[in-house]
Amino acid sequence: MDINKIIAKLPSGFVDEAAGMNGDQLRAEIIKAETSLREVDIAQKADEKLAGARDIVKDIVGGYNDAKKAQRAKIAYTLHVLEERGELGTGEFAPDEDLATGPGIAKSDKKNPAGNRKGRAA
Repeated sequence: MDINKIIAKLPSGFVDEAAGMNGDQLRAEIIKAETSLREVDIAQKADEKLAGARDIVKDIVGGYNDAKKAQRAKIAYTLHVLEERGELGTGEFAPDEDLATGPGIAKSDKKNPAGNRKGRAA
């Protein structure tokens, strides 16, 4: 926790005020702040203009999100099909041998980087 960042967000004069408070007064400030946060949350939820703006954003972003979901589904399905066929990690687009070994795999294990396990990716 960077206290300087917290202090920068405080209302002016609060640091000096807090320094002069006893424990009970500091605890009372926490309760006041929590109460204020609750009131702000209630007001935010009741703000019709904000709710309308959120709906507009949902409508605008919806098309983009649908397109992303469709492309991710295509990727997941094609990986599934390749895995079922035993072709995942083979062929023209397979990773280079250096990438397959990765950090922590000894050079002597390059021929079978997975050890006794199957050599194809999951």
